[in-house]
Amino acid sequence: MKLTQHTFDPWEVSVQIDGLPFTDFGTGDKVAIAWNNDNVTDSVDNNGNGKSAINHDHSGTFTFSVDPNAANYAHLIDLANNLTGVPVSVTSSFAHFHTDSARITRPTDTTLNADYPSVSVVFKASVLQVDPITA
Repeated sequence: MKLTQHTFDPWEVSVQIDGLPFTDFGTGDKVAIAWNNDNVTDSVDNNGNGKSAINHDHSGTFTFSVDPNAANYAHLIDLANNLTGVPVSVTSSFAHFHTDSARITRPTDTTLNADYPSVSVVFKASVLQVDPITA
């Protein structure tokens, strides 16, 4: 699977999760977006015959490192516990990364990580859209 990934410092992007601005980032936190861009896979069988498979896989992930003691983190844990798909949007200076429905794939219990400065929250989207921003 071919992936394209961008990693940002939180102050370089605007983040919205479930329609709400998300700003509870600390020093050293990151925002990462990765998406599958493998729409066609070429292969060759043992006899030298070529073939192509069209995947049309537009899935991707949004990964946020956040402060586990922040109020917004508790909201993320509630979303994970409810298995709720929510809209997620990250806007940078050159692109708007977004999905209408993403689910948290690795929720982390705040009681287990309260001593750490940040934890990773990963949203999985079956359709991650990337729109360029033009001046």
